Amino acid sequence: MSRHQKKVFWAIFIVFCIAGTISIYLQGAFDQMSFGGAIILTTLYLIVGFFIRLYVKSNIKEIDK
Repeated sequence: MSRHQKKVFWAIFIVFCIAGTISIYLQGAFDQMSFGGAIILTTLYLIVGFFIRLYVKSNIKEIDK
């Protein structure tokens, strides 16, 4: 991945993680979250990160403008 692609990937991933965490926090899910729930949430973030990476790598022309 080029330098621009890495910047775009991290920008999208960080915004997604912050928005997802805030929305879950506002629903009060962290008050009752167990270790298993934390593992599921982390796995979800990593899966979404994988798909974001695929998207960024497949749209090279749009990113490197």
